[in-house]
Parts: sequence; C-alpha cells; structure tokens
Amino acid sequence: MKRNLLLLALLTLSAVVLVVRLAPREDSDSGSSTDSLLLPLIAEKVNEVDRVEIVTAGDTLVATMLKTGGEWRLQQMDSYHADWPKLKTLLAELAQARVVEAKTDKPEYYARLGVENVSEENAASVLVKLGFGDQQSGVLIGNRAQGRQGQYVRLQGEAASALVDRQFDVPTETIDWAESRILDINSSEVAEVEIIHPSGERILVMRISADQTDFDLAGLPEGREIKSSWAVNSLGSVFSLLDMETVRSETGVDWNDAVKLRMLMFSGVEILADLVETGDEYMLRLQASHPAANVVSKEDGVSPEQEAIEKQAAEDVAKVVKDINNRTAGWAYGISKSKFDAMVKKPEDLLKPLESS
Repeated sequence: MKRNLLLLALLTLSAVVLVVRLAPREDSDSGSSTDSLLLPLIAEKVNEVDRVEIVTAGDTLVATMLKTGGEWRLQQMDSYHADWPKLKTLLAELAQARVVEAKTDKPEYYARLGVENVSEENAASVLVKLGFGDQQSGVLIGNRAQGRQGQYVRLQGEAASALVDRQFDVPTETIDWAESRILDINSSEVAEVEIIHPSGERILVMRISADQTDFDLAGLPEGREIKSSWAVNSLGSVFSLLDMETVRSETGVDWNDAVKLRMLMFSGVEILADLVETGDEYMLRLQASHPAANVVSKEDGVSPEQEAIEKQAAEDVAKVVKDINNRTAGWAYGISKSKFDAMVKKPEDLLKPLESS
C-alpha cells in the first residue's frame, strides 16, 4: 500500500514538472541569451540618420523630425527646432543597444512585453522609425524590465522580441520633441526692463551695476510707494527659464495691440518682445540686438591689449544676439499665463494702493 502511494506521488510530481516546463512563459518561449547589436546598420551609420518618426497606438504619428542643413526640425510644429539633445541621446542609445536575451515570437504574448504592433488601438508600444537615404529601420519600444536592467523591444516586421541592455526615453507628446526653452536670462545679468502698453502706461526699472541688489523704479509718482522690492525685482526674471507651450509662425498672429517689453543686459544685449493675448493663448515674439556691437574704444591711451579685449567682448555679444535671433526669428510662442502676466505688468501692479480719505 505504501509502495503504491509512493509511486502515485512520484507520478503526480512528474506530471506537475512536465506541465510547468511545457507551459508558455509570460515573456519568452526561448529565453536564450545573446550579445549582439540590436540595430547594427544604425550603429554603423548613426551619423547619417536624417529622419526619425515616433508613432504610437492606432498608428498615431506623434513626431516627424527631419535633418535639413545640419539642423533637426519638427514637422508637426511648422518645422520648428527639434530637441536635439533629447534626439541625440535616443539615437545614441539605439545605436549602442545590445540584445541580452531573446524573448517571445508569439503575437499573443507581445502585449505582456508591450511590443505589440502600433496599429492596435490600445498598443503600449512606441515605434521609432529611423531613416537615411533609402534605408529605414523601425523598432518597437516596449515595457521596461522589472527587477533587472533593460527594456523589451521588437524590430518592426520581425516576430522575435528581445530584452536589450538599456532603457529609452521616448516621449509620446509632440511638444516634448520640440526645443521648449526659449530663453534663460538670470536677473543678475539684467540692467533695465521697460514695459510699454498700447494705452501709454509705462514701467521702467533699472540698476546702475550688477552689484546693485535691487532695481529702482523710474518715475515713481509723488506720494506713492512701491508695493515691495520683490515686486520690482521680479521684472528682472521675466526671461528666466522661459519655456514655450506652443509655437507657430508669427505671421498668423495680430500684433497691432501688442504690449512692448524691452530688456537691456549689462553685456549690451537688448531683447525686444511683443506680447498679445489671443483667445486662450498668450503669445510672445522676440528680437535681439546689440546697439553697441560695432563700437570699440579708440580713445587715446587705450592699450592694444585692452582694445583687443573690448573687440572680443563685442564679438561675443554679437554671437549671442545672432544665436537668439537664429532660434526665435519668425516665431510666435505660446507661453503660460503666469509668465505672460509677469511681462505685462502696469505701474499700479508695483505700487501700494492709495489710502482712501
């Protein structure tokens, strides 16, 4: 009897082991290890890639980025500048990615790894398509691995999926592929800020030197006091960490009633801005200049060394102006309401209320 029970137990255990071994794994039916480049052609030709597309569920084309004239542009935003650092990182990671483990080639298991076809309406994958010349490669980026380094991927048009040795940052919103930073000017660099409204109301704050802690409000009305030093000083930060929310050609915006803003930096760079509210958008356009760009000291007694320093400083500032204009000329930026409100302040916004008699 005991012998029969022992035999039955062994048979039951063997059956369980067989079922476990034959049952399909969640993410792989091979699990074989390997060590090869995911995209060997891209690894070899990554510097020749001149088009990148990002596609999400339902074959939604999120971003088309084309390299023209040595610069990447985002087609979905009127060919505005693409976020090159972000794109460069993605290209480098894809070029260097190595397959560390083969995974399932069965479509019914793709969703578990997030590598299903993006034609599916609820696909979790993101398709990255890379092209140069008449060559094109596509890779479906799936879920990040749990409890280990890496991410699941599948080459477009191929059945087998894989785990690679790195993780990818692939935003799925168009705006995230654009160069969102417009300007970033620290208030310590600012000498003057002037705001002029169509009605004629005007604000001018200024500092004589960078060592001066607070800005002075010019033309303070007799008998009035400023609300606070912070209220005045905040105008020096209006172009600090200035990011866009939208962008389009400036020709599509009516600037006739724009508020004018002028910022002068101690370096001599001057930035002019027009600001308008249109519908539920707060629009801004910019132009930089350097009024003294061609002025180099020729006074008697100025040493050649000092003259060279002044000339180099003027050239450096001219380059800053050129870089700003190359990036912003012709564009209308949608900015946040809080940033817009900070740029269109009126004199009363900086003054203590009048005491009622």
